[in-house]
Order: sequence, then structure tokens, then C-alpha cells
Amino acid sequence: MSHRYAPPDVIYIIRHGEKPEEPAHMRPASAHRGVDFHGNENEHSLLPRGWQRSGALAALFDPSRGPLRTGLQVPATLISPSYGDKAKAAQHRTHQTIKAISDRLGIAITADFAKGQEPQLAAALTESGPGAVLICWDHAHIPALASALPLVHGTVIPKTWPADRFDVIWTFTLVTNDRYSFDQVPQLLLSGDASTVIPAG
Repeated sequence: MSHRYAPPDVIYIIRHGEKPEEPAHMRPASAHRGVDFHGNENEHSLLPRGWQRSGALAALFDPSRGPLRTGLQVPATLISPSYGDKAKAAQHRTHQTIKAISDRLGIAITADFAKGQEPQLAAALTESGPGAVLICWDHAHIPALASALPLVHGTVIPKTWPADRFDVIWTFTLVTNDRYSFDQVPQLLLSGDASTVIPAG
């Protein structure tokens, strides 16, 4: 029996890691700057703290010692937005944030949908097969993606993802044949990470 058209057992959505606070032309010279994997300055890339989070997320979802944190599963699928081609995608924070998990698990990052195509991505997810899916997406579009998933009746999704929160996992767990329950898990990976979730109001 093929599971190709079955929905995932669980969907995790995270925001990319820490980034420069302002566009390059608006930042003071002393401001922190994004760097690519090789340490070269790149305005689309993560801050060093974001790269730290990337590595910590890999250990969180696939620990080398000890069990997984309660409620988490090792992802079978990794997804980030498309930016036109693979080379461009690799230069963006969403891809960089799950690159360490990709390398650790030997799973390629899928980038078939762009920001703004959240309904199409949600529809594709429902037929992507069993297991766990980890999505790293732009925070401004995460509520739209979450709301496009087939949710248990009455589920309330926060309308916005705060600009200063990089440390939360939104979890969607299959509870019926085609409906997901929603929860939030604080990452608690780096110093300064909050133990609170994003409020629904």
C-alpha cells in the first residue's frame, strides 16, 4: 500500500534564525551584519547567532546523545521557500537555518513554493506522505501558512509572528484522518530564548 498521498503525522513550522535588524542601507556602520556559510558579509544571510541556532536546531531534532525532546520527531522532509533557483535559495536565511539539519540527516531541502504561495504549499503537504515535516518560512507569512492547513474546528492561530521572536516551534499534529491540532514549543536553545509562546491575540 502506498503512503504517497497520506498526510504527514506532524508538521513543524519555524522562523529563520536571527538576522540583521535593518536593511543594509539603513544600518549604522557598527551594526551586526549577516554572514554566509563561509563568513562573507551578505545582507540576506543570518547573523552569527542565527548560525548558532541552526546548529542547535540540528541537535534538537536529531540529538547525537539521549532521546528527542518530548513531543518532537526527526523530520523526514525539510522545506524552505523558493527564491527562483537553488543557488539563490541557499543564500537566504530560511534555507541556512535548516541547512545543518539537512546535512546531519542527509535530506535535501525542498523549495518548490515561494512566499505568497502558502495555500498551495498547504495543499501539497496533505499528500506528501507520513512522517514529520519541518518547514522554515518567513515569519510574516507563517500565520497564513498555518491557517491554510486543515485544522481542528475552533483552532486559533496567532495573526502575526512577532519580529523579535526566533525561538518558537509551531507544531501541527494529525489527530484525525485529515485534521491537525496546533501547539507551540519554545526552543530554549540559546541564551535569551524565551519560555513563553506567541499569544493568539
